[in-house]
Amino acid sequence: MLQDTITSKGVGNIDLFNLKQGTLTASELEAIRDDNNGALALAVDVNEASDGTEKASTQGVTIESLSLTIESDGNTYTFTDFSTPTQSVVAKTGETNRSTYYTLIGRTGSSSLTPNSGWSGTSFDAVITIPVSMSLANVSSAVLSITFLETNTSLGDPEAFYDFTNGPEDVALLSKSDADTLTAEAPGQSEAPLVITQGQIENTTDSWVYYPSSVEYYIAAYEDNYPAKSDYDFNDLVVGYRVGYGMQDDKVSSLIVYGYMIARGSGYTHDWYLHIGLPAGTSGSGTLNLFKPGSTVQESGYPKSFSQTGSFDQRLLQGTKSLMQIPGKEFVNTESDTSLAQGHKFSVAFDFDTPVALSDIALPPYDPYLYVNNTGYEIHLPEHSSRMGSSVNNSETAGGFKNAQGYPFAVIIPDDWEPPLERVDLGEAYTTFLGYVGSEGDEQTSWYTAPSQGKIKGIGKSFWKWD
Repeated sequence: MLQDTITSKGVGNIDLFNLKQGTLTASELEAIRDDNNGALALAVDVNEASDGTEKASTQGVTIESLSLTIESDGNTYTFTDFSTPTQSVVAKTGETNRSTYYTLIGRTGSSSLTPNSGWSGTSFDAVITIPVSMSLANVSSAVLSITFLETNTSLGDPEAFYDFTNGPEDVALLSKSDADTLTAEAPGQSEAPLVITQGQIENTTDSWVYYPSSVEYYIAAYEDNYPAKSDYDFNDLVVGYRVGYGMQDDKVSSLIVYGYMIARGSGYTHDWYLHIGLPAGTSGSGTLNLFKPGSTVQESGYPKSFSQTGSFDQRLLQGTKSLMQIPGKEFVNTESDTSLAQGHKFSVAFDFDTPVALSDIALPPYDPYLYVNNTGYEIHLPEHSSRMGSSVNNSETAGGFKNAQGYPFAVIIPDDWEPPLERVDLGEAYTTFLGYVGSEGDEQTSWYTAPSQGKIKGIGKSFWKWD
């Protein structure tokens, strides 16, 4: 651990030879560089105020600039290239245009890299890697200068999250093993807004646009007995998702998707797809990730690479019954007497071969659809058509995914919605839903905000959107 810190003013001049405990020689610094394959890796203890979307479980700051100044044999060398595992797009104070910056994300009490007894209880969160293309065996001075970005917090998130409001931030030199451990743990990243994970998005981006927002999700809920209305409890599968576009000038160069399984109240198993309409001839490639509940570990066979021509149309969840289950129970997160269980998290990083105009991309909330393996039916929002040539209803046209009384089999609602309990009709759990359907969506448009007491399963976004 280094004696110097990044101060509460967001700046720091850190002497790499000035340790908190003991001393460091030039040859030892060179050994650290050599161990890290020609780079210096440093850990930062992110120490931010827990207010707004920043909280104990997720905090962040933005790096505006960094330089490492080396003196060796009477010569001075300066290195300004660096990276961290995460980036975001934020606007500087007084500006509204957003640019991409490297970020540091962590959480209170992160213990991925714990200090030894001489480190006074400090722990670390994020890694900075600085390539150094020279030997450090004979250096007489090595000083790291770092400045955090003052963000335009009046814009809300992500700027309000990635400002700096506390300090000082401690810094430590890392071995490669410790750097790899801390990077893999990724404390606080899953809850942070507008995180761009380095290494999966390849295209250059100037800014990011999110739907429904950088911190909110669409909720897709399904009744899977289509075309029969059945119990109409709309908890057969419940999924949360959001979509982000990486902008290059005024066009979309990349696409990312984040989402979670929230509930499964069905004896059937399904595959869940997300279809986003794109111009004919559009092409690109991407990576699909599927994380085990509450874990940074991915399921066997993931991440998966894929290529896509035409509209974006990918199966993001396969075999929902096996993915989300409680031993000895038929359903998950839909019964009043059963404890809650977290679901899988998924994400997609997709780069377009040629950027696409935003106006040429289908409007949100897009076409999230279900394929029911047991019946062979696909289920879409009413305004969409079937897409799978192998499904039972492969000739279903737009407007067909509702019954004779106008009741849909898929709905999209905001992320503070709670699903009905098992076998409780959606119209019983949310009584104004009947007026919404009866008016063909013209009235009672906020039906989802008025649940009936004792008729819903209180899951809560803070639970299903796990850290």
